[in-house]
Amino acid sequence: MSFKEKIAWISVVTTILVWGGYFGFMAATGGRMPGPVYLVGFFGAVIVQTILVVIASIVTAVLAPKDASAGSDERDRDISRRAYAIAYPVLLTLIVLVAASMHFGITSRDMAYEIMAAIVIAEIVHYGAQIAGYRNGRHG
Repeated sequence: MSFKEKIAWISVVTTILVWGGYFGFMAATGGRMPGPVYLVGFFGAVIVQTILVVIASIVTAVLAPKDASAGSDERDRDISRRAYAIAYPVLLTLIVLVAASMHFGITSRDMAYEIMAAIVIAEIVHYGAQIAGYRNGRHG
């Protein structure tokens, strides 16, 4: 497994765990908590995910320093482009759905959370597409 694939795995797992926990907390509380609680939770989630990714990336780099220092080759760039080409339409579709939800009486606060969720889902799709690209050995 290449270093870049390992980083994609780290990113997808931490994204699912951290943001799954954040949105799970929101769902469990039913949005009844004061807004600042969710705001603090949001910043906490960003910080926790950043710390987890940095630590896991450092450990991965220490265990395979040669892979970590290797630059991106054409295959890596092709996989990255394909992953963005898959994730971007997902993000756009979700944002259009969020915008359409305002016609159903959704609050601006809920719309902000939906936009955050759309971004998280698109990131999961992006990293998943990268992993699939490395697993399938496809590029170009």
